[in-house]
Amino acid sequence: MAEHPGAEHAGPDALERRRLMLAAGGAGLAVGAALVVRNQIRHPYKNKHVTPDGRPRRLTLAATGPRHDPVLLAARDQGLFARYRLDIAYPEPVLSGRDALDQVQSGQADAAVASALSWLPRLQAGLAARLVCGLQAGSSRLLVARRSPFRRIEDLHRHVIGIGNLDSPDRLFFSIMMRRKGMDPNHDVEWRQLPPEGLGLALSEGQVQAVAGHDPAIWLLRDGLHFDELASSMSGSYSVRVSRVLGLRNTLLHDDPVAAVALTLAMQDAARWVAMHPQETATLLAAESRSLTVEQCARMLKSEGRSVHPVGKDLRDQVAQYMDELKLIGLTPETLDSAAFAKSVTANVLKA
Repeated sequence: MAEHPGAEHAGPDALERRRLMLAAGGAGLAVGAALVVRNQIRHPYKNKHVTPDGRPRRLTLAATGPRHDPVLLAARDQGLFARYRLDIAYPEPVLSGRDALDQVQSGQADAAVASALSWLPRLQAGLAARLVCGLQAGSSRLLVARRSPFRRIEDLHRHVIGIGNLDSPDRLFFSIMMRRKGMDPNHDVEWRQLPPEGLGLALSEGQVQAVAGHDPAIWLLRDGLHFDELASSMSGSYSVRVSRVLGLRNTLLHDDPVAAVALTLAMQDAARWVAMHPQETATLLAAESRSLTVEQCARMLKSEGRSVHPVGKDLRDQVAQYMDELKLIGLTPETLDSAAFAKSVTANVLKA
């Protein structure tokens, strides 16, 4: 059953917070039509041939936990989908990036938001879609117990890592990191799948020596149980790498390029809004969460760091880099031309 943005049931406190935030941002949205024109003029990738035409459109967007995704929440609550006359529905159930891409493949969704490391193996296998816009940097974390002897990722040699899903992009990310350190991530460590709610207990009791995941779930373990962070996608050069990416079905790109532009612009506007308004974003997230306070959300967002939302050549370059890294762990043939592949699975809908 499709889930309509804004149709979710929220408590009175959440609704009041949302009302106040909309009022605070209302000065910009009160002149919606004028802002559409202004934003298009200022947009650095304005497509001179395909621009939003103001016609209402209903699109289905597959995403894991849209009510806990800061960019999707911003697009909804700040009226950014509405700005481009988009009525967005979320299909269910979508429990993982794989599920989201299954929805695209089956034609149940026009677009999906998922990790680049979820997208790329599927695109290589022939998924008929194109990546159009990066939305956020990664939030993968590898945690160990406080006062454990592990100080570097190499120290986990011959130890056990707990993870909620063996097929997750978190495992792929840390496998790439291990391979760069000279480890074989398939043989030098044991990856043990555990119920996500059991990861903290397993680490506390020594059943595993580390746990891997991504925010907000892994942040709750780090912040609530005071685990140490051994490695993450937010350090060093990884901090400027895109993780979550918007991709569109080829049929949408072909049949309604105006809709493709409108959705991409709305998502880019939302990604920029999140970067510029961390405290308001924290309030949005907390209003939809039963586990995180505004203060916890603010700390989490601060730790996640940089805003990364590339399009065009910048996105292609990052996709090619990911493909080179997938070669390191044997998921992509060494003979693959990563740059050519990246060009074939991306589309710059915002620039003719």
